[in-house]
Amino acid sequence: MKAIEVKTLTKHYGSARGVDDLSFGIEKGEIFGYLGPNGSGKTTTIRCLMGLLRPNLGQCILLGQRVVPGRATQHTRIGYLPGEFRIWPRLKARKALRLLARLGNGNEVDKRREELAEKLDLDLDRRAGALSKGNRQKVGVVYAFQHQPEVLILDEPTIGLDPLVRQVVLDLIREVANAGSTVLLSSHDLSEVAAVCARAAILREGRLVELAPISKIVQQGERRLKVWFAKGATIPPLPADRIDGIRVIQQNEASLQIAYQGSADAVLKWLARFPVDRIATPQTSLEDAFIQYYRKEAGNE
Repeated sequence: MKAIEVKTLTKHYGSARGVDDLSFGIEKGEIFGYLGPNGSGKTTTIRCLMGLLRPNLGQCILLGQRVVPGRATQHTRIGYLPGEFRIWPRLKARKALRLLARLGNGNEVDKRREELAEKLDLDLDRRAGALSKGNRQKVGVVYAFQHQPEVLILDEPTIGLDPLVRQVVLDLIREVANAGSTVLLSSHDLSEVAAVCARAAILREGRLVELAPISKIVQQGERRLKVWFAKGATIPPLPADRIDGIRVIQQNEASLQIAYQGSADAVLKWLARFPVDRIATPQTSLEDAFIQYYRKEAGNE
């Protein structure tokens, strides 16, 4: 049994499309990346999973039970951090979290809350309305994690956090997954998705355009070479008619950085005709691959 299943999910807002015929599953203990720009359908999917929206078609299943819109479907077993986390501004953070913790397991939640606050360097005795944006986001992280849920649905969990605290949150995500929890991580920060997720889905205008291991997504992007030519050599023009997708990223008097698609064989055979001093292969990032993948998909329409 998968921890999360989305089956032919369709949600429209009048004439506007939210998500269309969306299907995927997430295994227990998996950290699953959910990628796409604003308006691609990530938050719509999450709200359907939480029962906050009623889909036009399809269904969501959490821990083997179908989500019924408008009902709290197994929320005692789910940790949810919305993209815009808000809390009662007049209450101290600790009291607000205690109220929210009634979803959880009594004293164990109290103990876990204090542990999380210490890790995040969060003062729970300040009123929520007096906290900075980053500290309010920390409260949201504690809220999602404090009752030790079996499934965590996190929409932009590190937004507004400084780099050190972001790393703490990523460590927490790894920690709970190692203990058996399942995590759906929706994020604009592709580096953090690459750091913790083995698989990811890519959305574009409400449709699923890829669902694959992170390594495969990166491989589908452009590949890069930086070439230094021998002193005094003329840098040759690119053979765009013979090598798919080859383009110049950067060029100066002595070196040329290029991007290309497919096998390196044709590129290396072309370079072998010239006095090359050395070659480096800059690592392709998930962000580079994601951008190129989106360009490719847009070009197919």
